[in-house]
Amino acid sequence: MQRKPLVVGFILLFVSFSLFSQSKYTISGIISEASSNETLLGVTIAIPSLRTGVTTNEYGFYSLTLPEGDYELQISYLGYQDIIRTVSFTKNQKINFQLSEKAELLEEVVVVENVEKLNISKPQMSVNTLAAQTIKKIPVLLGEADIIKSLLLLPGVSNAGEGASGFNVRGGAADQNLILLDEATIFNSSHLFGLFSVFNPDAIKDVKLFKGAIPSRYGGRVSSVLEIFQKEGNSKEFKM
Repeated sequence: MQRKPLVVGFILLFVSFSLFSQSKYTISGIISEASSNETLLGVTIAIPSLRTGVTTNEYGFYSLTLPEGDYELQISYLGYQDIIRTVSFTKNQKINFQLSEKAELLEEVVVVENVEKLNISKPQMSVNTLAAQTIKKIPVLLGEADIIKSLLLLPGVSNAGEGASGFNVRGGAADQNLILLDEATIFNSSHLFGLFSVFNPDAIKDVKLFKGAIPSRYGGRVSSVLEIFQKEGNSKEFKM
């Protein structure tokens, strides 16, 4: 009879130890640019000791869940100085980081071939991404950069008609496209009788066009999904 309390005590001790050893905590936050507070897309947060990591989304947000302990985080982004910091995962917490621009003097190089980098880390096909700098370099009517007109240079995209700012994707009609601006649906993407689109290229951060294999979060769309994200703006300095 005296062994039963002892056995029960060992069982409770083992269960509590197992639960304690499996405790996991989450850190999350926003990564932005130090000079303007503009959120950064695609920043890498790596844990070298575990050979794992995450990247920030379109809003500069990241979330990382690990077992309890101390880990060294390495935050890196092209053109910015890396941040290496040790973080204790003892509770759920929010940590924001700001990256400063990094300038390096490089030696002369000779470009012999220009091959487009393909994203093969994800099994996502039929997606084209355009940066704001790329859109501004495309020659357009009256010198005004136009996002919709820039999409016509992509394979599988054609003009909806003369004097119209819509577009057709792989034979679909213009009304079969879903256009999102910061996750809000845009029903009319043109003005001035269809001559120009309503999007200001100076306020655009990222443009994605899904021409096939559309993710389920967008709902059912026959032709394509055009997803546009705007800049947050410089909250530290006012410019005209």
